[in-house]
Amino acid sequence: MKFSHKYIIIGAGSAGCVLANKLSENPNNSVLLIEAGPMDNYSSIKMPLAASTLFKNKKYGWGYETEPEKNLNNRTINWPRGKTLGGSSSINGMLYIRGQAEDYEEWEKAGNNGWSYRDLMKYFVALENNQNHEDQYHGNFGSLWVETYRPILEASRSFMNACKEYGLTKNNDFNGETQEGYGQYQVNIKNGQRFSASDAFLKPVLDRPNLHLLTNTLVERIITSNKKAIGVRIRNKQGAQIIGCTSEIVLCGGSINSPQLLMLSGIGPKEHLMDLKIPLVHDLPGVGKNLQDHLTVNVSYKINKLKTFSELMKPLGMIKNVFEYFTQHKGLMTYPASDIGIFFKTNENIKTPNAQVHFAPGAGKYNKNGAMKPSSGITASVCNLRPQSLGHLELISSNPEDAPKIFANYLDQKVDMKFMIEGIQKIREIFKTPSMQELEAVEIEPGTHCINNNDMEEFIRNESLSVYHPVGTCKMGHGKECVVDDKLRVKGIKRLRVADASIFPSIISGNTNATCNVIGAKCADLILQNTTA
Repeated sequence: MKFSHKYIIIGAGSAGCVLANKLSENPNNSVLLIEAGPMDNYSSIKMPLAASTLFKNKKYGWGYETEPEKNLNNRTINWPRGKTLGGSSSINGMLYIRGQAEDYEEWEKAGNNGWSYRDLMKYFVALENNQNHEDQYHGNFGSLWVETYRPILEASRSFMNACKEYGLTKNNDFNGETQEGYGQYQVNIKNGQRFSASDAFLKPVLDRPNLHLLTNTLVERIITSNKKAIGVRIRNKQGAQIIGCTSEIVLCGGSINSPQLLMLSGIGPKEHLMDLKIPLVHDLPGVGKNLQDHLTVNVSYKINKLKTFSELMKPLGMIKNVFEYFTQHKGLMTYPASDIGIFFKTNENIKTPNAQVHFAPGAGKYNKNGAMKPSSGITASVCNLRPQSLGHLELISSNPEDAPKIFANYLDQKVDMKFMIEGIQKIREIFKTPSMQELEAVEIEPGTHCINNNDMEEFIRNESLSVYHPVGTCKMGHGKECVVDDKLRVKGIKRLRVADASIFPSIISGNTNATCNVIGAKCADLILQNTTA
C-alpha cells in the first residue's frame, strides 16, 4: 500500500464532517476524508429555497429511487441523498429537530449503553450555536448555527392562529422540555444561506496539515486481512488505488451507501453475497435490513384572501426576490422547506406525539424531473413519526457504481395507515377554524370527494412521499440482526466502525440530521477514548 493514514473516514456528510473535525484536532492524527461527490460550491446549495431543485441533480446527489412500492400502488419513490461536502445536509430542508427524549430511551433499553437522551444531550448542546434559546437544552458556543426562521408570511401566521383556535398548545421550542404543540421551526440558515455540516465543521479546519480530503472519489471496497480492516480501494480520475489505514476506518456514507459498501466488501448476508459471487469476509445477516423511513402526504388548500408563494413568485416577484437574495441574502429565496411545525398525537391513547406537520405557505407537485411545479395554495404535510413497517436494501450486482435496490415497504403494517388517516383528519379540522375560513380556504388535496377511510387510503397510496429520513440499515445493538455494537464497531471485523443514520436502532420522532451530527461527535469520543485507554 503506497499511502496510509491513521484514520480513514468514508463520506463527508452530516456525521463525517463532525468526525473529521474531532479526530484531526490532534495534529499527530493523520485523517483522510473521502467524499464521492464534488465540492459544495454550487450556488443552489447555499440558496435555501433551491433545495428541491437538487433532489434529482446527479452531480450533487445520488438520485436514488425505491423499487415499486406494493402498498403505494406500485409507485417508485424519490429518495434524494447528498453527494457533496455536507452530504444530505447540503440538500435537505434545513430544519433543526432532535426528536423526543423517549426515542433515545428506547435505544438505551435495547441494550445500547451511553445512547440515552441524557447521554446525548451533552453533544447536542456542545455542537449547537443557538441564536434564540439560552437554557439547559441549548448551546450557544458550538459550530452549528441554529436560529428561528423570520420573517414568516401572513399565510403562515394565519395557520398558527388556526392551530391556536383548534386548541393546540403554542411551543416556542420543539427541542426543549416538550416537543408537543405548534410553532416556528428552527433552521440551519445563517445570514440567509444554508449552513450545512460542511460549513459548520469541515471548512473551518480544512487547512489542518493532518486532515486530507479527497473529493470525486468512490470507495469501491474496504480491504480486510484476517477480519481486520486495513485499507480501502478507491477510484477517481487518477484511476484505482489502495490506501492503507493504521488505526480505524469509519463508514459515514448514510443508510444506503454504508450497508452497500459493507456488502461490496464481503460483509453482510452470506447467501446474498454468494449469489453475487462476492467473496465472503464475514456473515452479518443484518446488513441492509431494518430500513425505516418517514412517509408523508400533502394536505393542500387554496386561499383567496392572502398571497402565497405562487402569487409572490410570479415573474416580477421572482426577479425581485432573486435580486434581493444575491445582493442582501434576504427575501423569499431564503425560505426553508417549512416554517411552521406541529407535533401532535393522532388519538388519545398515544403517550407522546406520533405525527408531525411541515407547513409551507405554498403548494405544488414534483414533476418527473424532480422539480417542484408551484400552484396557488398552502400545504400542511402530515407525517407518521413512528412507522412500524420495515424495509431493506440489497445489491443489484458487485459493481460499486450500481445503485442498490431499495425496498422501503411503506404501510406494510396496518397501524401505519391508521395513523396517516388520523393525521389527515386532524389537519382538516384545523382548516375548518375561523382563521382559515376567513381566508376562504378550499381543499385541493385530498379534495372534497375524499370522504371515507377507503377514499383516504387510496389518496395516501397515490400521493404520499418520503420525507427523506431513511435510517436503520446497520442497526446498533446486541441481537443477531444488529450490525454494530454500542461502540459503533462492526461485529466480527476489527478496526471498522459505522457512524451515520444507518446505526439507528429505531427511527426518531422528527427530522434526522441533527442526530447524525451527534453520532459523528460521539463516534470521535469512542475512538479517542479507546486510543487513550
